[in-house]
Amino acid sequence: MTQTNYIPGMCNINPAEIRRRRMSGHLGLVISLVLLVALLVLHARWYLRIALIIPLFIAAIGYLQARNKFCVGYAGAGQQHADDGEIEKIKDKKSLDLDSLKARTMNLQALIIAAVITAIITLIPIS
Repeated sequence: MTQTNYIPGMCNINPAEIRRRRMSGHLGLVISLVLLVALLVLHARWYLRIALIIPLFIAAIGYLQARNKFCVGYAGAGQQHADDGEIEKIKDKKSLDLDSLKARTMNLQALIIAAVITAIITLIPIS
């Protein structure tokens, strides 16, 4: 029996997976900044800045997953990859429920973060 670092609703990814999530957060942030600069340079109308919510969500969920050591995708698929072995299917209903709750919570947190930042950027009058 292999030892695992999987803790239902708390940790479902290993250090390599955590690095990947952090990189996706960096990528989302870079895309957000490039898009914002492009919108400002092109003097785009205020409502076009709402498009920033997508890369900002990607940044927020990436950073949240890295910080929480928890992948919402694996949780949605009923899987975990907290050890160095293969991706494992989770069979325990209580574990699946805890993972699902954590994933929903993190998605909501990322959406709120992205929405607040997008609202601030959209509502700031830029001439």
